Amino acid sequence: MPVTDRPAADLMTDVVIVGSTPGALCAAIACRRAGLEVLVAEPSGQLGGIAATRGGRLWLPGRDGPTADDYASARDYFDRVVGDFEPCSSAPRRHAFLTGTAGLASWLASLGVDLEPDSAGDAYPDIPGALASGRVLRPALVETTAIGRLVEFLPAGGGSGTDGVLDKLEHGARRVGEFALGRRWGGGAVALESALLAVCQRLQVNIWWQAPVRRLVVASTGNDFETAERVAGVVVDRGGRTVRVLAGRGVVLAEGGFEADAALRREFLPRPSRPDWTIGLPSRAGADQLEWAGELGLGLAGMGYAWWRPGLWAPGVPVQDAGRSLAVPHGFVVDSTGRRFVNEACAGVDFCRALYARFNDLGPQMSAWLIVDSDHRRRYPLGDVEPGRLPRAAEKSGFVTTASTLPELAWKIKVDASGLQATAGRFERHAADGNDEDFQRGAGTADRARGDRKARPNPCLGAVSKPPFYAVRVVPADLGTKGGLLTDEFSRVLRADGGPMPGLWAIGSAASSVTGPADPAPGVGLAEAMVAGRAAAASIAASAW
Repeated sequence: MPVTDRPAADLMTDVVIVGSTPGALCAAIACRRAGLEVLVAEPSGQLGGIAATRGGRLWLPGRDGPTADDYASARDYFDRVVGDFEPCSSAPRRHAFLTGTAGLASWLASLGVDLEPDSAGDAYPDIPGALASGRVLRPALVETTAIGRLVEFLPAGGGSGTDGVLDKLEHGARRVGEFALGRRWGGGAVALESALLAVCQRLQVNIWWQAPVRRLVVASTGNDFETAERVAGVVVDRGGRTVRVLAGRGVVLAEGGFEADAALRREFLPRPSRPDWTIGLPSRAGADQLEWAGELGLGLAGMGYAWWRPGLWAPGVPVQDAGRSLAVPHGFVVDSTGRRFVNEACAGVDFCRALYARFNDLGPQMSAWLIVDSDHRRRYPLGDVEPGRLPRAAEKSGFVTTASTLPELAWKIKVDASGLQATAGRFERHAADGNDEDFQRGAGTADRARGDRKARPNPCLGAVSKPPFYAVRVVPADLGTKGGLLTDEFSRVLRADGGPMPGLWAIGSAASSVTGPADPAPGVGLAEAMVAGRAAAASIAASAW
């Protein structure tokens, strides 16, 4: 990586932001409102990155609203869930995040970005400081055609972010009118991305797409007695040529993650771990950043953590988010001995933690399976497979295994038959009593919210007894990795010696997450990225060359 006193440049600006996620756009908007020239460089041909393909929920505690909430209760809850302090989840970083959430909500409102209440609550509503509702918001529906040509670069069919029947009906009605009126509407993260892009257009933020950053430009600073390095810009591929962009005030890395890199997964994540166990589009942007970290002596943290979710998977079939498939009645998860080992209705990160513990006990070749009967199949989805008649493709691909009896099913999936039958019998007794004596499934508020509220006496329990029977393999899937560059409460990237690297900030998936090994609530990752984007902009505005 070249180091020069006065780096040559094809283009000069104040701030370069790598990535176009909602967090990146927050940083761009805040920098622009501070009077700085901004260039957003999106590596791919899709604006919003992976974040724009998801639901767009935001966990924003501490706001004024119908539910009483404040910093103290949010901090109490956060500390209990996340646990001990560590470099990625230090006290200053926790404080900066939790004091920034309320401000983010009001700031977005001032920009004309509308949010509305979501039905989701904290992941652990029975823990002190938690709220069962009120902290999670989602973007309101947005007419995406209002941003002109940029709508072509948003992900097609982005998640609506809607839960309720009325929400889905409204979203569907809007889509029906698209063809008649030549207009398009988006919900979820697409709505959030569209609204932020509209603000960027008003503020004349320069946005490049298909502009991957190949390396950082580093300059020497100081005097004859002391010389230091600072990040002074980036080298970008654009339109088939290499462009050196000098950033007079700083560079913000807003997209990272190494979930697509098999070698890095083996090095840092628990085993077994595979790139095709990432739900959605895996990223390897963080692999380049790890190389830059080695060259510049930058600190890393949280490298063993990911946004874990139980996934349903078969070789050659894209992994699918298990969603509520594990928590609703008439199904349970077993290991190769045919026995249960976890509360299937628990939070996703806790399920995957238990799954990895089972791998440690039985070896990495162990497999876990969701076992369901015809009642489950008739009422509930299996990942993306809708309830009802099983599509032939689901069985032909190997995604779902079917059998007329439990012993036959056990033979097909190589699970101990006697163990499976014993588990089914014991589970049936628990379902009849409404009490899971082994793992307390359905005992907590969050469990019951994930189950079927129409089921009695326990919304998460129902016998697995009616043939035919079905099995789907369950794996520790993820929505992306959480580890990355270590930053301080101002989003400045820290060197391995603890000091900030001049000219370099990181947010979102490029930075290690303040949540550490935990996942406190839906939307916490996106909220963290957007809060950090504003913090980075404030730090940049206060800095000088």
